[in-house]
Amino acid sequence: MRYKNHFFNRIPNSVLFLALVTLFLFKIAFYILVKNEMVVFSLGGGSDANYYNNYAQGYINVALNVWPVILRYLNSVGFYSREFISYVFLFLNLVTIPLITAKLAGIKPSINQKYYFYILLLCLIYPTLYFFTFDIYRDVFMVLCFLVGCLVVKKSLNSTNNLGFILLFTVSLVIGWFLAALRPYLGYAFLISLFLWKIKFTKKRIVFLGSSYFIVLFIANYVGVLDALTEYRSGFEETGGGSTLGLDFSNPIMFIPNFILSMLGQLMGLYVTNPLALILLLIETVPFFFMLVYVIKNIKFADSFVRFLIIFFILYASVWLIGNDNLGTAVRLRMHNYLVVYISFFYILRLKKLSLEKSRVVNS
Repeated sequence: MRYKNHFFNRIPNSVLFLALVTLFLFKIAFYILVKNEMVVFSLGGGSDANYYNNYAQGYINVALNVWPVILRYLNSVGFYSREFISYVFLFLNLVTIPLITAKLAGIKPSINQKYYFYILLLCLIYPTLYFFTFDIYRDVFMVLCFLVGCLVVKKSLNSTNNLGFILLFTVSLVIGWFLAALRPYLGYAFLISLFLWKIKFTKKRIVFLGSSYFIVLFIANYVGVLDALTEYRSGFEETGGGSTLGLDFSNPIMFIPNFILSMLGQLMGLYVTNPLALILLLIETVPFFFMLVYVIKNIKFADSFVRFLIIFFILYASVWLIGNDNLGTAVRLRMHNYLVVYISFFYILRLKKLSLEKSRVVNS
């Protein structure tokens, strides 16, 4: 912890604030340049946004999730604008999502100003989330809904009376249902985590739970419970759906090795196929990895809310790591996992700092 404090205290607050302002203004300027076609920028997956726009305007009548339904409703009441919504997403990316993330971590500028600047900077520098503000993709909206859901869960778990807990827990269930309408396994992971947050973690228990986790996955796959996911995954290779790992999940004996390779390639971003993938590895995955290690090493500080986040992380990642084999889609799917680790890291960092300060007071 002394090293961590030394590292965090090394950069002056004024430098961090200047970096925040510079990045904030740069992202706005770059956004305007792209929107005015002065800079050519493409995600290579505009069909999602085009589909949502066509559904909103009534050219398509098959809704794959609730997001296009929302857009069509906005269009029906005269509030739909593809450009305006994309600018709203930019505001969410630059302001709302970083502030909610800091609030979830319990970081306050009046108390932990340096940590506050760091977590805001971390959110602002996250490239993938920014990329999906340029059009009406559902990703930014899903991240917002997920973080709001986490905020309600946090308030419910910290509620001091039963009535408050029940009301907030009910709202959490509704948000979980809505998340499922946006992306089924995102919502289901959120909902199931609401009932498993009492599971306590220790370093020794993590080894046991980790081993049990892989055994359960192996058995579930062997008896066919995961067939729908593995068959969906095979479709990426058969249809030539972009850059894939090409792992064959049809062999049950190789399921765990393939799952680990999928985790390394997609969650950890170690399957580097182009310069952009290398940039994302350095900017997104490297901080995520070190924060994840810190969370695991200091798991004893995990309270009910952090346990909820960790369980969500495992459940959500388990599904998409098995079902997805598109590396471009992986960077979108893992955003929720990364944000969960960011929140948990700063949450535990704050608790550990408070614990050390109390120890010093007692010893003095």
